[in-house]
Amino acid sequence: MAYESYRVSVEVLENGYKVEIPDMKARAEKKAAAKKAKQLEPYYGDCTKSYAAKSVKEVMKLVQQALEQMPEGEFDAAFDEASKKR
Repeated sequence: MAYESYRVSVEVLENGYKVEIPDMKARAEKKAAAKKAKQLEPYYGDCTKSYAAKSVKEVMKLVQQALEQMPEGEFDAAFDEASKKR
């Protein structure tokens, strides 16, 4: 399993919140283009979407949607492997 980093950011503003989540579609497109060009992993730093939210409820909805798009199955397998008793 390859290690991938996903960043979710919530910033408190004077009149609400700024929420940044990974743009999974853009990440997939960059990964496919790099694979096609036979390059190493591409830089994903600019693959984010920014949203404005005015309540904690809206923030939580955006964050939950982002987390649901992440490759949970890979994380489960890695956790199971790391937590095996030796």
